[in-house]
Amino acid sequence: MGFVKWLLPVVLAALPAPPALATEEEGGLALEAERNISFDVDKATWLSLDVSPAGDTLVLEILGDLYLLPIDGGQAAPITRGMAYDTQPRFSPDGSRIAFVSDRDGKTAVWIVDLQGENAKSIGSGGDRDDYASPSWSPDGKHVVVSKTSWGLRTFELWAYHVDGGKGVQITKAAPGGKATPKEQRHNALGAVYSPDGRYLYFARKYGGFGYNLRFPQWQVVRRDLRDDVEDIITEAQGSAMRPLLSPAGDKLVYGTRYEQRTGLRVRDLTTGKDEWLAYPVQRDEQESRFTRDLLPGYAFTPDGQSVVFTAEGGIRRVSLATGEVAEIPFQANVDMGLGANLYFPYRVGVGPVKARLLEAPAVSPDGGRVAFSAFTRVYVHDFASGESRVVSPEGMHAFHPAWSPDGRELAFVSWNTGGGHIWRLRANGRGQPRRLSQHPAFYSDPAWSLDGERIVALRATSYDRLYREHDFGTPVGSDLVWVPATGGAVSVIMPSRGYGAPHFGPESTRVYVYAYSGPVAGVETSGLMSLRFDGTDRRGLLKATGPGFYYAEEDVAAQDIRIAPDGSHALIHHASQLYLVRLLSPYANDLTVNL
Repeated sequence: MGFVKWLLPVVLAALPAPPALATEEEGGLALEAERNISFDVDKATWLSLDVSPAGDTLVLEILGDLYLLPIDGGQAAPITRGMAYDTQPRFSPDGSRIAFVSDRDGKTAVWIVDLQGENAKSIGSGGDRDDYASPSWSPDGKHVVVSKTSWGLRTFELWAYHVDGGKGVQITKAAPGGKATPKEQRHNALGAVYSPDGRYLYFARKYGGFGYNLRFPQWQVVRRDLRDDVEDIITEAQGSAMRPLLSPAGDKLVYGTRYEQRTGLRVRDLTTGKDEWLAYPVQRDEQESRFTRDLLPGYAFTPDGQSVVFTAEGGIRRVSLATGEVAEIPFQANVDMGLGANLYFPYRVGVGPVKARLLEAPAVSPDGGRVAFSAFTRVYVHDFASGESRVVSPEGMHAFHPAWSPDGRELAFVSWNTGGGHIWRLRANGRGQPRRLSQHPAFYSDPAWSLDGERIVALRATSYDRLYREHDFGTPVGSDLVWVPATGGAVSVIMPSRGYGAPHFGPESTRVYVYAYSGPVAGVETSGLMSLRFDGTDRRGLLKATGPGFYYAEEDVAAQDIRIAPDGSHALIHHASQLYLVRLLSPYANDLTVNL
């Protein structure tokens, strides 16, 4: 064998082995079964499989357990059971062990187990936020190469782990520049397989993580020369190319690709360059999802290189490379699964008053005695002293975002329907009919009443963009910050919003406060709390706040919202699901920064 045969095992073996990890049977998985469910299946979703080197046995993944099945079909015999989620199995080159991904010690890692389901052990160390996909053996059986990712990184890197343990060797690096590498430029590698001589790795590659409403192609198969440390793109499929598989002789390459909304397998002769359909369709790929278990389920060549065994429509198929004939491999498997506590609690739905679980845009009255909010598409006012709530907006009108007048007698709010919405005002006690203030329908939001009671400020966007844009949250692109006379009339534009929103008022009657956390928009920095006049002039940056992010953030991020107090003495900061109160020495300070 070539370069990798001697280099990677030596490096991996030289690293210190981690302490032995508890297996599921030793209680490593914290969750214990409180009940059991058992049933038989003859189909399975996302059924990853592999063919043994002897060619007589398949290993299957069904609902988080591993099974062995005669290659001609029949009854599948389980080799792993329990609450651990065991996935993506691959036979070792000598057929004695199986590599797979599991969370059986409480965190996801690469494991190996023998064919009797015994002597399971973790190779390498898995972090609490790490995830793995598509383990594959080296030709000499001394290490396993796998795709590894973590929250924050968002793309997969290739790592190799020696069967005796160790910290592993990184083969590809997603972000060569570290956290400074933009996420859309990060190297993403999935489903690596070795060439028979160990010199090359074939895998699916793209740059950047998952996305929605993608434009194809996304992925292509590349060949990485481990000796010269270079990558060559070897496909240019318009429907992407994914899940590469090499024949035992290394002369055939099979890969998945999408064509006319369905996914199939193509085979390329690496000697002649001939490329043709092998099986079409097979099953839907995962290009628009997070592909945590690769873009297609695992499939395999038979040892003689004459057939490929794959999954389609929940079943197992075998296709001949010579004739293209597809035969079904029937199977049955008994699923015997431990489950956690039963979280199903039947609850009779009442026909009386309904408790609102989601209150939108609560606004406290100027005297502090009431709060207005929207729920069930109507505006309500709740009195703190009596504990009573009453609906104030008319039935049949979809009303949102209430805002109090300075004297507390009236409310402004916005309406919305498929034809567009308006800005309205009505008495806070709900008596009388609401008065429409805006002249033309649009998507209005976040109204705020000026301190002198003469104007109502709001955000305005087109109804069309709100109805048909890609995302269903946030202020649409192209929105404006506007004001309308409190008595009704023409809407005046203060400024294009450029990411700024949440209009409100501080101690001055002549200045509007707005906040943005979106970063640069069209080359203009839009972050922090800013105030400006009603004509858009005299813009002053007041306060920015940053702190540790969450989800996939790798560095400190801007606060989600900042509001100045009515008297200008404090600012309220909303960041990472927490609220912070900051004392301000002066509401006229400029460009202050708070580190949370």
